[in-house]
Amino acid sequence: MTIKISNDFTQYVKILGRGKKGARSLTVEEAEHAMSLMLCGKAAPEQLGAFWMLIRIREETVEETVGFTKATRQHLAEKDALNVKVDLDWPSYAGKRNELPWFLLAALALANNGLNVVMHGHAFSGEERIYVDEAIKGLGLPICHSRVEIKQRLHQTGFAYISLENIEPALGELMDLKYMLGLRSPVNTVVRMMNPFAADHSVHGVFHRGYDDLHVAACEQLNDPSVLVFRGGNGEAEVNPERDVTLLKWQGGVASQISWPKAEKEHKRLKHNLDLSRLTDHWSGEQVDQFGEQAVRQTLASVAGLIYGVASHDECLILADEIWFKRNKGWLSQTT
Repeated sequence: MTIKISNDFTQYVKILGRGKKGARSLTVEEAEHAMSLMLCGKAAPEQLGAFWMLIRIREETVEETVGFTKATRQHLAEKDALNVKVDLDWPSYAGKRNELPWFLLAALALANNGLNVVMHGHAFSGEERIYVDEAIKGLGLPICHSRVEIKQRLHQTGFAYISLENIEPALGELMDLKYMLGLRSPVNTVVRMMNPFAADHSVHGVFHRGYDDLHVAACEQLNDPSVLVFRGGNGEAEVNPERDVTLLKWQGGVASQISWPKAEKEHKRLKHNLDLSRLTDHWSGEQVDQFGEQAVRQTLASVAGLIYGVASHDECLILADEIWFKRNKGWLSQTT
């Protein structure tokens, strides 16, 4: 019989799992240390599953989110520097059901307008979702596999996409626990929060009610410079034109929120037509997509408002229209 010896990570499973009266949430410092152990491979697979599901049951706290994010950022900071200014960090981890990832065109329009945009994500196989990496490949854009390639793509086009496992393999493995556990874990929150290349601005899409407030509260404790958070289409950072949306911001040390009404213009959703050519046709202007037009416009307006310091909905829409109008319609065919 082999005697199993506990490790440093054991204490954190104990804290979370002592029962209704004995269990408690982690402090910032405890969460930071626990995450650092995970990223360094110092936790057993059984411990990882127990740890994340114990938190999943009650949902992560602001303090835990801050600690996990601090550890992740510190771990990533020890890697080779990108040595290029990134204007916008755009995490994409949810995937889209019943519609295309129109937010991708909003990100590309900003890149086409002179900003450096880095998008990152993670795809789960076997799910009826379109993940952004599939759309990027469908548009003929390359996937980056290293920081060197990100720098090259930003220099050439202003837009780069890299998968999570190529940012940090340990994070990809933590995300893939979903296959065994059957549920998302708080890692999904961490990868949205981590801003791996220290961009000036970040946009976070969330799905579950209350997570927008969690993100903003964590950003405040992390002293992040400029973040937009909202409940987007399927949990992506995409404004659903069929619904009102509340945009939460943490910028310059001040939290704010504003509610926008759903788009007034007709925007028929084509749920059964997920042909990626709709994206390229809409970008080139060859065929305007009703739903895509409003999704791109509203999403572009929300993010541009954050970056350029525009407040009102009408002014943000005007700015979005200017950016979209100035795009190079043949740009996608020139970026490969």
